[in-house]
Amino acid sequence: MDGMDSESLVLMQPCLRPPQPGDLQCGDKVAFQKGPRSGHGRIVRIDKDNRVHVETAHGIEVFSDADAQSLGKAAAVVAVVGPGAGVGSIGSVYLELDNHPELQVEMIGRKGMPYDCYPDSWQSGRPAPNLQSFGEDVVRIGVHNRVDCFLFGSRGGQVVLPILWQALRNATPPSVVVNGGCAMRLPGPPICWPERAVTVMLLGGQDFFRAGISRDEYLQRTFENVPDSNATTAFFFVPEMKHMPQDEVARAALRHLILAALAWSPEAPQRIPLSHFDNAAEALLKEGFAGFVCFKNGRNWSKKYFGQMPLDRQPPPLSPRIPRPPGEPCPPHSTVSVFPAKVAVGDSKEGHERLANEAQRLAGACRASGSLRTALLEFAQGQDAEAWAAEDDRIMKQLKDKQKQAASDVLSAPRAVYLPQRHLDAPVAPVARGPWIQPDAHQRPPLVGRQPFPLQAAHPPHVHPRPVAYSVHAASPLPLRAQVPQMHRSFPPSFPHYR
Repeated sequence: MDGMDSESLVLMQPCLRPPQPGDLQCGDKVAFQKGPRSGHGRIVRIDKDNRVHVETAHGIEVFSDADAQSLGKAAAVVAVVGPGAGVGSIGSVYLELDNHPELQVEMIGRKGMPYDCYPDSWQSGRPAPNLQSFGEDVVRIGVHNRVDCFLFGSRGGQVVLPILWQALRNATPPSVVVNGGCAMRLPGPPICWPERAVTVMLLGGQDFFRAGISRDEYLQRTFENVPDSNATTAFFFVPEMKHMPQDEVARAALRHLILAALAWSPEAPQRIPLSHFDNAAEALLKEGFAGFVCFKNGRNWSKKYFGQMPLDRQPPPLSPRIPRPPGEPCPPHSTVSVFPAKVAVGDSKEGHERLANEAQRLAGACRASGSLRTALLEFAQGQDAEAWAAEDDRIMKQLKDKQKQAASDVLSAPRAVYLPQRHLDAPVAPVARGPWIQPDAHQRPPLVGRQPFPLQAAHPPHVHPRPVAYSVHAASPLPLRAQVPQMHRSFPPSFPHYR
């Protein structure tokens, strides 16, 4: 983020000091009153004297400790759980959400870290660190205390959200779940779905989470996995949405679904945010996507369609993964980090290394070997692991881009055809340019040793033989077809006779 230095990014980490409700930190959007002037901006730094530096449209405003009492939050904090959220694919959509005046987007954790794997109770899982231990760390450091809405995708909704539900119960902030992982039949113990949890899901008909079942069965399972006691759950179903939502789908739907989750109060579940649902449906229709929205109306489900529903079809099979090139493994450190969206989207190895060095410098400046110094060193080790993950993402993206370019070159290459052509070393006979074509110029060359004709490009247009013309006498009483002797014999018997 412009104006935010490495020290501010390190000191904002909840692993150093668990946040409390109402606390302000770097990256927060704030509104302020400074004398007769009022305005809004974003906090980019809090220095050692507790002076708050706010980036506004007119520059940097500095508030003393006393003046900082006039600062207030101006946007809802949306915490995107990194693993499974597609930050590398739809990161631009998250940046657009962060630019919305009512929203402030932060990223929790990162893809490719040691904790980015399923728990050992799953078929392909591993012991801790895994997504279960990651969710427990998110609760332990108190991220939920400053979050107004969570956003999960794929495996984050399958593993991390149930961990938060189990620990926080009805105190869990509202959640937007892409792919609806929390409403699936998952291994392990049953999900403890809180009665007052606000959950808005986005499901896709071309998502491999369907597991080969029909659309109706997929929806029926979703209904069954939501407890009857919960009255604040809704989901959008878009038949043409893939597992990783297309940019058009994410850009059209996510903002309205987040606002719907923020507006749906568990204190008044009957006040369904239909206006936000209608805005999401209208935005999807403008992008050419139909579907429907289902929402709890008391203990019953209501359904509302938008657009013309396409026929049900199964999602395509998964593409084979590109093998990862050999190299050093990821460092075994799993400290959870929290960064603003403008820092996390498009991160680099060098940026994480700078943060690791800054954390080590701050730890060295601590005189006592207390818990703060230990937390700084652990954060520095976690940044080393995130630096490895960022570099791994860059390498894999280059390999994917090369694979896509190679496939595009194959599709765009001119297709050669087998045509009877002369040998490459044989001279080409001249072709008459008049109204008549010499028949000898287009005779098929003889095969040499019974070999097929060489693969060459097609003839230029002027070389193709023209149809044979016949002279027609205007004074002849015979019809035109009779003036061409035996012309009908050159066509198959089934050829229609045009009269």
